[in-house]
Amino acid sequence: MDKPILDKDISLEDFNDFYWLKKELVHFCRTIGISSTGGKIEISNRIRTYLSTGEIVKQVKKTHKIKSKFDWANEVLTKNTVITDSYKNGENVRNFFIQEIGAHFRFNVIFMKWMKENIGKTLGDAMK
Repeated sequence: MDKPILDKDISLEDFNDFYWLKKELVHFCRTIGISSTGGKIEISNRIRTYLSTGEIVKQVKKTHKIKSKFDWANEVLTKNTVITDSYKNGENVRNFFIQEIGAHFRFNVIFMKWMKENIGKTLGDAMK
């Protein structure tokens, strides 16, 4: 079976049966007025909703109001510095960890996720 054209008349079944490039999904979304932001799975789910219900789901923006005024770029950091909701990976933080851990220190996904999930712990805790 030939791949169908991705347009407003495609059936949900045909949409689900074929592989779509992200650029095809984005083009379709822009054509019919669906939000085209996010990952391929999110975009595909919005299209599935549209094809099954005709509804264009408005994307809800997640807002997180930062409460802390701590300046991660300029403050002096110590092992006792508490990780705040305003935490940012930057040169000041990188230099602190290089000084404490060594030149092999690198920001990586696991470390950055840990920092984001452990507000209230200290930079010393992050080194354990």
